[in-house]
Amino acid sequence: MDGRMDTWGLRGTLAAVAVAAAIAGAGGAAVYAATGGGLSASGGHGGPPPGFAPPPAVHDTAADAVPAVHAESVVADGRGGFTVELSQRGTITAIDTGSVTARSADGFVQVYRIPATATAPPFQVGDEVSIRATRNGANATIVSLR
Repeated sequence: MDGRMDTWGLRGTLAAVAVAAAIAGAGGAAVYAATGGGLSASGGHGGPPPGFAPPPAVHDTAADAVPAVHAESVVADGRGGFTVELSQRGTITAIDTGSVTARSADGFVQVYRIPATATAPPFQVGDEVSIRATRNGANATIVSLR
């Protein structure tokens, strides 16, 4: 070296720390929002990551409202694996004893399988619903329909 301080290294380090902090903050807020305000996949209550405030409410005041128009996330299943969870708020466009098709306000359409153990849902075409489901391959199976 010629005696000059390598300021790029210092600036680069500070920039990397700032970017990492921003990503961690945004990721923590996204995870918090995607898990329904702290409900974990195992049904227990969690909360936002330490040091993070919850994001502002952007959904209906009903406790069971799905906060996004539609979303897909991967969560730990508590047994060392992962589960793909889906949520959608929209209008039923088709329904029968084995499936429900919903369309969100943004045009997204998803077909959901109704589990054989479920009772027939009391809904009809045109009803507004909030759906939570799991995905296994190409199949999305309803967990809750409200």
